Amino acid sequence: MYRSFMMIIFILLPIYSWCATSTVATNLYPANLNGLKSQFQTAMKSFSDVASIHYSLAGIKELGVQPPDTYCNDIKKLVDKTNIESIYHATEAAKTLTNCNLPVEDYRSKISSTIQSDKSTTAEIYYAVRSSINLGLNIDESLIEKRLNTLAKTDDSILSQGYALLTGAQLSPAIAKYYADTINDLVQQADEIDGRILQYEGGISTTGLIFNAFYEVAEKAGTSIKIDPKQLLKFANYFSTKRHVATLRSAYYLTKAFKYISDNKNSMPIVVTRVSSSEVNAQNPSVLVSVTNLFGQPVGEMIVTAESAKRNEDGVVVISKQKLTSKSSDFTVYELPFYDKKISRGFYTIHLTLTPQTDGKFIGLTDHTIDVKVTSEVTLENVELNIVDRDNAAQIKTYKLTYPNGLSNNLEMDYHQKLIIKFQVKDKQTDEFIRVQQAFLRFTNKQSNKEIIYLAEATSGSNPQYKVEVDLTTNANDFRHQSDAYELVLLVGDALLQKAFSWKLTDNIQLSFHDDNVPDIDHLNIYSAKPEIIHQFREAEKRPPAIVSLVFSGLTLLPLLILLISWLKLGFNLSGLPLGLSPLGFHISHGAAFALMYFYWKYLDMFQTMRYLALVSIPLFLFGHRVLAILAARREKKV
Repeated sequence: MYRSFMMIIFILLPIYSWCATSTVATNLYPANLNGLKSQFQTAMKSFSDVASIHYSLAGIKELGVQPPDTYCNDIKKLVDKTNIESIYHATEAAKTLTNCNLPVEDYRSKISSTIQSDKSTTAEIYYAVRSSINLGLNIDESLIEKRLNTLAKTDDSILSQGYALLTGAQLSPAIAKYYADTINDLVQQADEIDGRILQYEGGISTTGLIFNAFYEVAEKAGTSIKIDPKQLLKFANYFSTKRHVATLRSAYYLTKAFKYISDNKNSMPIVVTRVSSSEVNAQNPSVLVSVTNLFGQPVGEMIVTAESAKRNEDGVVVISKQKLTSKSSDFTVYELPFYDKKISRGFYTIHLTLTPQTDGKFIGLTDHTIDVKVTSEVTLENVELNIVDRDNAAQIKTYKLTYPNGLSNNLEMDYHQKLIIKFQVKDKQTDEFIRVQQAFLRFTNKQSNKEIIYLAEATSGSNPQYKVEVDLTTNANDFRHQSDAYELVLLVGDALLQKAFSWKLTDNIQLSFHDDNVPDIDHLNIYSAKPEIIHQFREAEKRPPAIVSLVFSGLTLLPLLILLISWLKLGFNLSGLPLGLSPLGFHISHGAAFALMYFYWKYLDMFQTMRYLALVSIPLFLFGHRVLAILAARREKKV
């Protein structure tokens, strides 16, 4: 039984995994071309290095703007002729200009030595090869291919492999085809996020460099790029989410990536975005969507079909298999009539599919979703303002109000009464009473402009009624017992209303409280400067006279004084002290141990002291053992 159950699991799990990952969300965003162009143009105002010149000029040219030749002097001034990367950036920047010639002989030696050197990295080999081509120098393709093969054995990082592809794209079609065949292996090394994004470690600059290398080497090899459409969509998802990038390098590679996947010679992801308001109502009855590539360019005529439009709340389908009509001559904008009185207010998700009417390698034609909301106008009905006596509920004053007219006469209330307001919110489209997300009653003190707000709560049932009750006794603290004239306003709002509104019920309602007024809190004073806190140290305790300290110091030295007197009485016995290297080493080691104790007291911590003591104890033990042996030998000799 258990084995049969496990077999079923092993069979169903791959099927479920395939089904779960077979659909890739294709809601792409058009490239932020204006942001990229602005970033390049800002950088072009002032350059600090030649790399910035390269990325700015090449990036702005990819966007269709030809940079002026005046930047040629900046390139020549900032290039470092001893650095191969600087030379590469200089030659790439010069190539973007119509007339900027760099002195070839100034760079020939560095380029040649970089290619010949065994210490050059894959990136440096690419810089050297690309610089050679930009300057019109001949290159030894067999030598470069050999160097790339050697580097591949020592550096297999993803960035190194990307530079190898870029280098292969500069060589013969046969060599380029060898590297083009490795594209699929590199795609498999990408990191997948949430099943919808592919990227490489290193962020947008690394991912953009490698992605662009795929297209460059495939173009040189004369083959189509071999990336699965789902994987290409995941790369496109990653690039389309990058609305702003931090560096010019990232901006340049992102621009190139957008251009490659927007070229109709390659597989092209389709971008479907809503260009009309998200609100659908009688004044705005249609949903407009744009169909373009990532560069925002037309992709030709499409049959755009709304497969379904479902209400998010309960999944009810309100539209099925409805075709959109083209609203522009270049087939970039399509219209879906959506508003209908039968479609109730709420949030909806529209599922779109596209069928191309022209030749092209389009991908991402299905599973596009557009979110909209159907809004409506409402009115307030059955509005009552009641002033009720707290002790006698039968004693009540009722005022009927009609939106949007307020009360013309002034009202008065005291602490024996409470205010009860009832109303219903009616949808003009369906004539149904509905609930809203926000309904409040606001009191505003006409003298201080202080606001007191109460929540209106709806009753249960199909015809909800809102009610708000304010008792001037139990709620007196909210008003800080301030008897005064107040303005009374009803506030109603909801995400599905065409317009939230406020209704002034009365301009003057006089409230009277039993207790004295409590002054308002000055909220601005909370943030004002506080008095400076001056720290006062505790006064030092009175110390004993200096004579007391001297007496106790003398007492600590008394044992030493007794020792010296004893020696003088008994006489010093230095005749038994052996002479030689061992006694001298013993006394030196012994003195070092005492000195170490002093340093421990003054400078060292316990661990440092233990480490030094371990070193000192070795000669102390050896010399001490030797001295004791000599003394023992002398004693035996006397006996």
